[in-house]
Amino acid sequence: MYSKHKWLTFYRKLGFLLYSVAAVDKQVSPAEIDTLKREIQKNWLDFEDTADAFGSDAAFQIASVFDWLNNESYAAADAFREFEDFVRENPDFINQPAIKDRILFSANRIAFAFYGNNKKELTLLHQLERLLSGTV
Repeated sequence: MYSKHKWLTFYRKLGFLLYSVAAVDKQVSPAEIDTLKREIQKNWLDFEDTADAFGSDAAFQIASVFDWLNNESYAAADAFREFEDFVRENPDFINQPAIKDRILFSANRIAFAFYGNNKKELTLLHQLERLLSGTV
């Protein structure tokens, strides 16, 4: 239904989002990185079957982007805006309940990975929920 390019772009932008959740408190913990890897395995690899240019499941783009952003100490707010722009430009894609549910599930799992969540994470999760519901 959607092109390979759309799926690859989505997974990359999802990497931006999940990084923003992990980095909103200005540190990315090993527990958050481990949770990201588990989320990709459990929540995204079986979602659809797009492959990247190397023949790997496109969902691995999430981790590649996350790692790059983390290595560059990218600003969490800028990473969230990258995802936000994708959502605004692709409402038909994002408005699928299965995609929204998985996005929220993964974001919440990462937020709770390191000693529960804090006020910054809760604020970002609320902002994400509003974005996905179309109220932002």
